[in-house]
This record gives sequence, C-alpha cells and structure tokens, in this order.
Amino acid sequence: MLDRREGEEHEIREVLLVEDNLIDAQLMRRLLRRVTGAYYRITHVRTLNDAVLSAEELTPDVILADLNLPDSRGTQTVTSLQTSYPDIPLVIVSSWEDEAISLRSVKAGAQDYLVKGHIDAANLHRVIRYAVERKRTELELVRLAHYDQLTSLPNRTLLRERVGHALARATRSGTGMATLVLDMDRFKEINDMLGHEVGDKLLIEAGRRIRASVRDQDTVARLGGDEFAVILEGVSEAKEVLAVIERITCGLSDVTSIDGHEIKSSISIGIAMYPENGSDLSELLRAADLAMYQAKSLGRGRYQFFADAMQEEAQSRHALEWSLLRAVEKSEFRLVYQPQLCLRTGTVIGVEALLRWSSPARGLLTPHCFIAGLEEFGLIHEVGEWVLRTACEQVRRWHGMDFEPMRIGVNVSAQQLEDPMFIDKIRSALNDTKLPPEFLELELTESSLMSDPAEAGALLREIRKVGVRIAIDDFGTGYSSLTYLHDFPLNALKIDKRFVQSMESNDRGAPIANMIIGLGKNLGLDIIAEGVETEMQLEYLRNQGCDIAQGYLYARPEAPEQLTPWLAANQRISETYVRSIPVPKAGETGA
Repeated sequence: MLDRREGEEHEIREVLLVEDNLIDAQLMRRLLRRVTGAYYRITHVRTLNDAVLSAEELTPDVILADLNLPDSRGTQTVTSLQTSYPDIPLVIVSSWEDEAISLRSVKAGAQDYLVKGHIDAANLHRVIRYAVERKRTELELVRLAHYDQLTSLPNRTLLRERVGHALARATRSGTGMATLVLDMDRFKEINDMLGHEVGDKLLIEAGRRIRASVRDQDTVARLGGDEFAVILEGVSEAKEVLAVIERITCGLSDVTSIDGHEIKSSISIGIAMYPENGSDLSELLRAADLAMYQAKSLGRGRYQFFADAMQEEAQSRHALEWSLLRAVEKSEFRLVYQPQLCLRTGTVIGVEALLRWSSPARGLLTPHCFIAGLEEFGLIHEVGEWVLRTACEQVRRWHGMDFEPMRIGVNVSAQQLEDPMFIDKIRSALNDTKLPPEFLELELTESSLMSDPAEAGALLREIRKVGVRIAIDDFGTGYSSLTYLHDFPLNALKIDKRFVQSMESNDRGAPIANMIIGLGKNLGLDIIAEGVETEMQLEYLRNQGCDIAQGYLYARPEAPEQLTPWLAANQRISETYVRSIPVPKAGETGA
C-alpha cells in the first residue's frame, strides 16, 4: 500500500502495538515516525484481551507486543497472539531482565525481539521488515508442506490434520462424518490427447467446482493425480451426503472451455461413513477408495457407498495381484498351440498361440481367469511381449523341421495397442527370431479397436506396413461395424465358437455364420471358424465357403512337444485328406 507524503512515495504498514506502559508506547510512536521511506499506521491497545478482541477487525502487517502485560506474562502472550493472528509476524519488546524469556518467545514462534532502551528508528524499521519477510517465508513453507501446488487445495498432510480435528468434534458431539474419494473419468485420455497443460487446467477447474459445491466447514483436498477427497462434517445419513454429491456432479457436468477445447467431464465417487466404515483417516480413505473403484466399474459418473463385501473383493484382488506378480517373476506362464486347417486342401496353414498360467495353487488356468488381472495390475505389456516373442520363435522352429510354412496367430489386448512402443516390439520380435512378417497374424477384438477408431486405424496401417497380418477375433460378438470393416486394413475374420457350436441346434448360429462368411468373401477377407467340434459343423462350414477351421475336431491346444508329432503326422495325411473332399457341382457355394 502506498501513500504520498511531502512529495515522496512511502510504504504504509499497519502496526498493532500491545503495550500497557504509555511512555513506552509513545516512544514507539516517535521512533516509527522517524523512519524514512515508510509510513507506519499504529493501533495501540494496552492488554492482551484487547488485542484478542481486535482480531476480528484488524489485519495488521506486524504486531509489536510487550511480554509482560496486565493480563498475560511471558510466552503465554506469544501463544495467545499467534492463535488470534496466525498469519501475522510478531516482534516481542522486553526489558534486559526478560531477554531469556524473549529468546524462548522466538523459539515459541515470534519472529524477533527488541530490548527496551536499546531501540532506535533504523533498528526498529529493520527488525519489522525482516520479521515480515521471515513470516512470509514461514507461511510459504507451510503452504508448500500442506497445500497442493497445482490446485492450492489441502494435500494429504493437511487433510490428515483436519480430519483428526473433525473426528474429535464428531466424537464430542455424537455426530457422523462422510469421507468421499472422487476420481475423474477419462482424465488420462484427455491428458494424452490435449496435453498436460490442458489436463492441469482441468484439474484446477475441477478442484474449484468441487470446493464451491460444499460448505465452508467441509474440507476438499487433492490426493494426487486426478483424485480428490471431500470430508463432510456433521452428516450421519446417506440422504445428507446425496445432496452434496448431486451438487458436485452437476457442477462438474457443465462443459469446461480450456485453451479453445470444449471438455465435458464426469467423476466417480466412493463414500465411507464414520463411524460405521472406519475410525481414522486411513480406514475411511481405504473404504471410500474401494467404493470408488466399484462405482467406476459400473460406468462413468456413478457413486457407491462402501459395503463390507467390497473389502472381501479387495482382498481377493490383492491376492490375485500378488500371485500374478510372482507368476511373471517365476515364469509360470505357458503357451499352447491349436492348429488351423485349410478347408480346401486339408493342410495346416497356421497355429494360434494361446496363453496359460500354470498356477501352483490352482493348476493350469485359461486366460479368462487372469487376463483382466494382468491388465488391471499393469503386467499385460510384459507378458504380451513375452507371448509375441515366444510364439514367433516356436513357429520359426517348426519351419526349420521342413513342415509346410505356417502362420502364427497371437492375441493382442486393447492395452497393448495403446503402448507407443508396440510397433517396435513387433519388429524386434520378428528380427530376433528371423521370422518373415507375413507368417505373423495378430488377433484383435472389435472392442479393442472401437474405443478410438481413428487412432486404431492409423496403428493397423502401420502394422500392415511391417507386413504382419491382422485378424478380428470373435467377430459378431462386439460392435460388428461395417465402417471399420471398410476402413481398417484387415486380412481375416474369425467366427466366434458360439455361432459355430449352435449350428446343429436349429439356433441362429448357422445364419449368423453364413452372413459372416458372405460378408468376408465380398470384402476379400479370409474366414476362420473357431471351436469346430463335429463333422457336421465342419461339413456345413466347408459347403458355405469358409476358408479355415480350428477346434477339438482336429486337435486340442497342446504344448509344442505334444503338438509337433501331430503336425508331422498331419503333413503326411494331407494329400489323402484332399482326395476325400467332395468337389462342388456347378452353381454350388464352396470350392
């Protein structure tokens, strides 16, 4: 603040002087008036009680206080003034005999002290200026230690402190408390697509809107990343919490404009109640976090209250995570292979690599028991790369045994497609195993491609440039969009085994299989039927013009050492098999 006096520019500082001795108070006034380059405006009170009562009206820049007042002595004065004016620098004024107490006062939180009878204007001005700077530095350190630097909301440290006080108040009053954990939906996608600067601004705006949706006595904190916590005091029933949740979700549902981008965000919320779901912050946050993950699994913009069953589920998830980490470390995964036969020639034209987990506790497990866990716990990239390299190496060994050249089919998850190094990993596996790229066929599901069709299309075109083939696995069970069939550079469609195995039950499997075969033929794609188990299914597929079949009718998925003799025998009988295939008459579909 600036003021004009005698044609010069002066800094104005508001001073609260707490001094019962009127002579000493008058001396302080005279000394402060002598300071050049600054103008001190003084409010004088004679007792600690008067100073405390003035706290609601005054916001001084500095407090000058005598240690010994009519109603307070020693460090008690410091403690009381700090409580009433927590952000204001404090300078103690004392006599020589009180110097030891003055030093203790500085240790108790005062910024500095002065000794009466040894104060001049320059020294007084310098002490005040340094006290203000020192307090500003202290407050900044406190802010850095207790507040999130991006959103300026309380961090975990301050949240823990505030919850401790809130729990004490709840215990005394017999009221409840709600702990909410909030996680922004699709934040990673927004961050990746629009950049971290836009993501940071979105977090700042989300924090502001959440804060505006709750009461002043409630606490909003940022836990880290895109997670926030809200502490609602004095609530005991779900309906009280639901009103707050509605305000939060409505506030966040409004479109946010950031750097020219229109962003519509939503949030998933988990709620834990005190005392039912926990007695301290750690327990309450854990319960609310479990509820939040349950809400997120149900879709975007949902909320869930904690239930005991979630704890059991969390324990199961933790056990699965530990087991999968051990499985990766101890190489417990195996690949088995199932042959694919050409329905025109009877020769093996490929094998599909299928992942198995040889669990010490549960035996040999198929992917539906653990793939979701590998994805959830971030292990799918490591395991997927191992599968790709091992499968390429195995089919290269079979090529070295003078078998007819075969393709190897490898399943790829949606998370692997999001890996920016995925193309490099494909190239590396092919180069290291010396496998020509045309013998590798990646099998992708429809859902893995449709979350971002434009990006998926670009990735598939890069894969095709390498020379690797692309097949859509389980076709007909996902989006089945004609648009992506037109836009994506595909080589094959795989008919899901459910359609194949329902052909004989007069179900809709046969018409659906016919449709897929006809669609694939018109688009110039190979058609592969999975799960072929009977001669009738095989004959029907062959007559409809299906290209390739795999299933138990030929062979179960086997380890390489078991499948190699089968492959050798099949190579010898393929010529006999070809002669047994009936030649279609003119006008018939198939040959």
